[in-house]
Amino acid sequence: MSRVSQSACLALVGFLGATFGGLASGQEQPGPPLAKNQIRVVTNEIVIPVTVTDATGEFVRDLEQKDFHVTDDGTERTFDHWGLGGDPLAVALVIDTSSRLHALAPAIHSLGSIFTETVMALDGEAAVITYDSTIDVRQRLTTDHEAIEKAIAQTKFEAQEMNLYDGMAEAVELLKAEPTTGRRIMLIIGVSEDIGSKESLRQVVRDAELANVTIYGVGPSSIAADYRGNVTDPPPIKLPKLPPIVAGSCTDPSGHGCEDDLSRPVFWLLERGVSQIRSHQLAVAAAATGGIRYRAFKDSAVRNALDRIGSELHAQYILDYRPNGTRSVGYHTIDVTLSRPGLSVRARPGYYLAPGPDETKAKGRV
Repeated sequence: MSRVSQSACLALVGFLGATFGGLASGQEQPGPPLAKNQIRVVTNEIVIPVTVTDATGEFVRDLEQKDFHVTDDGTERTFDHWGLGGDPLAVALVIDTSSRLHALAPAIHSLGSIFTETVMALDGEAAVITYDSTIDVRQRLTTDHEAIEKAIAQTKFEAQEMNLYDGMAEAVELLKAEPTTGRRIMLIIGVSEDIGSKESLRQVVRDAELANVTIYGVGPSSIAADYRGNVTDPPPIKLPKLPPIVAGSCTDPSGHGCEDDLSRPVFWLLERGVSQIRSHQLAVAAAATGGIRYRAFKDSAVRNALDRIGSELHAQYILDYRPNGTRSVGYHTIDVTLSRPGLSVRARPGYYLAPGPDETKAKGRV
């Protein structure tokens, strides 16, 4: 019985763990039980949202618990809970309101109902944060769809700066206040470029890992490149002594390019490959947390990407487990595989444990 790995780069696990560990981070089939509204009080728990697709890119919803296999630092673990549909969502919608995104203003202004209906759905809550030369929380977390739609519709695109990393940091801080029984999502609509932030991408991704935040993104990699038509096939990111990484090589069922093949090398990139990730910052951040970034410049592509992300969030399997023994501070790799062949898996590639009061283990969910 074969297992289908979430990544073809398993040989990089040890190298990346060592590198990032030094950072301070026909007939309907019976489906699994719904995870929605389950109440769990568990400490030292690893939570893994898992997205499974078939060869056509469609989400697979009929897997059973026995189909999943999870290893933590190379050792297989038995998970305590699992389900389909996920815990309630808390979503921080982060919008680039710099003048460089002015051409996308009509598309963004019209996204409110799509976002509330497909991402928030019935029981989710969301906040709206904008970033340009300043970071502004336009709407704090709420279940009020009308308030979210109004905040999105009122965005203006005027300033030159794009303080992307500062906007992401604000989203992490906002989501950290949410109960740990739900899923924390950061959804960024903007250019994959930062101008003027005080925060670093490495720090933001580490903090997102610690807070169990999954990052998704929609937008152009760079305005200049996308105006030239390089929307679906950007040049590969080449790393010394590592296989070339081609961002944007996958497509969704609608044929839109996405960037989800960076999951293994992300920590090398964050630590040393600053020049290699230029124009791919959001793809790297998304891959590091188990999310995905869709590159879109046209109005229809933005709407389709948002709808795709919403569908994914409500079709994910949620796996929870408690590792055996005392876990050391630093980065720990996760690999999720399936017994059923022919399927693709995407999940967070690992988790980071910060020093606790005794500097040997962290407390609470990670």
